[in-house]
Amino acid sequence: MQALLAAAALAFCLVVGTAAAQLPVGARTVAVADLPGEPAIPLTVWYPAMENGVTEDGEPAAVAAAPAPGRHRLVMLSHGSGGVPLNHRDLILHLVSSGIIVAAPLHPYDNAGDRSGPGTDLQLLGRPRHIVRSIDALLAHPTFGPVIDAARIGIVGYSAGGFAALVVIGGEPNFALGPAHCAQAEHDSGFCGWMRRGGIQRLRPDWTATHDRRVRAAVLLAPAYGIFFDRKGLADVAAAIRLYRAEADDVVRHPFNEERLRRVLPRPPEYAVVPGGHFVFVSPCRRSTPGGLCRDASGIDRPRLLRRMNAEILDFFDRSLGRD
Repeated sequence: MQALLAAAALAFCLVVGTAAAQLPVGARTVAVADLPGEPAIPLTVWYPAMENGVTEDGEPAAVAAAPAPGRHRLVMLSHGSGGVPLNHRDLILHLVSSGIIVAAPLHPYDNAGDRSGPGTDLQLLGRPRHIVRSIDALLAHPTFGPVIDAARIGIVGYSAGGFAALVVIGGEPNFALGPAHCAQAEHDSGFCGWMRRGGIQRLRPDWTATHDRRVRAAVLLAPAYGIFFDRKGLADVAAAIRLYRAEADDVVRHPFNEERLRRVLPRPPEYAVVPGGHFVFVSPCRRSTPGGLCRDASGIDRPRLLRRMNAEILDFFDRSLGRD
């Protein structure tokens, strides 16, 4: 495995070393209106720019740079539960400097500053709607609408964000599958302990799952809540999918999530198992990354692994959405 990682990293470095045309990155945050009575959705957009417009940590600079001309692919990003978009800073910057616009909501009720939503419909049904409303807002935006190719939209979702991405591309969750699973599961202790304490709380019983056929490709990084999907619930998923599992994940337990999804999706996904635990998909620590998310077992080289994965993810979007 280490030899394969080294070879992939060398190949990636050779590509980057010759990529003199890597684009500058700009960024700005806009507010997207949600349902009446719901908080606005802070949406950060990173885009190919005429000049650099981000800080060293990938945050928007004080003065916004102008977008590079052209019609660019759009990739939405849904962060993990209790996280922030810049937990995936390295992936964002890699995609954008290669010509892709990346837009990521800070999900209300489920982010680093507000954890009131996990385990409720505020999280599980709110997140997919945040994504769809953000796409609508971007396509109508006077700055971003003209530079987005609406026929080439993808999504990346991590953990709870992976669940949201599955819903966006057509997945219909069935929350009754949770108690049924836990009645017979022996090794899904974290999830089932939570289910036995009351399961999903319906605080907004009128909310339903929100889908968007415009999203044609999805990368799922350790998607959570896989048990809520069966073949019927995923029958309408038509997007191309690349699915990642961390082999030592003790948060999203194997085989109840990625392996289950792999079996029940109507179209077999690209599937990759990587070394490390649940948080190996999070960028190495900086100001935007809490330290507890950055500890890896001995022998795990997270920066090298992420360089390989970022190259794979870009290649996937090049193949599924078309190369610029």
